[in-house]
Amino acid sequence: MAAGQESSAGIQAAFTAALGHHQAGRLGEAERLYLQILQADPCHTDALHFLGVLAHQIGRNDLAVDLIGRAIAQNGQVPAFHNNLGNALKAQGKLPEAAACYSMALVHKPNHVGALFNLGLVLQMQGKLEEAAATYRRALRYQPDYAEALGNLGNTLQAQGKLQEAVGCYERALACRPDYAEAHSNLGNVLMAQGRYAAAAASHGRALAHKPDYAEAHNNLGLVLLEQGDVDAAVTSYRRALSHKPAFIDAHVNLGNALREQGHAAEAAASYQRALALDRDHAEARLGLAVVAPHQVRPSQQDLAVGRELDLDAERRP
Repeated sequence: MAAGQESSAGIQAAFTAALGHHQAGRLGEAERLYLQILQADPCHTDALHFLGVLAHQIGRNDLAVDLIGRAIAQNGQVPAFHNNLGNALKAQGKLPEAAACYSMALVHKPNHVGALFNLGLVLQMQGKLEEAAATYRRALRYQPDYAEALGNLGNTLQAQGKLQEAVGCYERALACRPDYAEAHSNLGNVLMAQGRYAAAAASHGRALAHKPDYAEAHNNLGLVLLEQGDVDAAVTSYRRALSHKPAFIDAHVNLGNALREQGHAAEAAASYQRALALDRDHAEARLGLAVVAPHQVRPSQQDLAVGRELDLDAERRP
């Protein structure tokens, strides 16, 4: 075997090993081998691409964009390269650029279900709900049992006010994947909007059976319980949400509202204040605090004594 062939075979063996480590989640070992390959061959397209994917996985998205971009410069015909570049750009909040990458992946492979799903998600994040729904439906034509696409299509339809269609999507998603906690909870939200409170509570309960630390489902269950008049149980649900996600602004506000209904003004004020510490402009928290503030704490006898002394002192002034 010629020296060049031996070197090429060694690089291929190293890449196969690196990919095996990567797929098994041994990212450090994979990174070390990808870098060795690129030291020997700086234009190794697959090593550039997968090192970029790894960089995205560990949150180094600037590096991911650079590496995957270099892979695309070597070979722009690979749909996965464009799709993964889109993922890194989406993580940077560059949604139009990410959408362009997903669209380019679809130019090269129109039935790329992952790129269709990702494009639908970006369109949904941009508020382009009709386009997002159409894109999810395209993905489902190629993969009808894609539970996450069904769930996101349901979310899009719910945002459009198409509640019964959304229910159908969530039910199909759950038929494909019964442990899909997000679909259970989102179905609960639609059922609540339809006034079907018992069914909504049951859906959130199923979400929590599959995912006990699901803060949003605890919060949503609290909203249903409050509508049903069970304020004590709602307070418990909001506290559970916050035990799993302490910076959950809506749960702080909802807890404040429930505590206010119970007549616990000081505790309600504290909840609103915690929400405002996270978002100083949160309108509902500001309103809630303004409502409970005059009723928080009666002045103590010591405070009254100090007040009298100050008043008396003031009266002595000429």
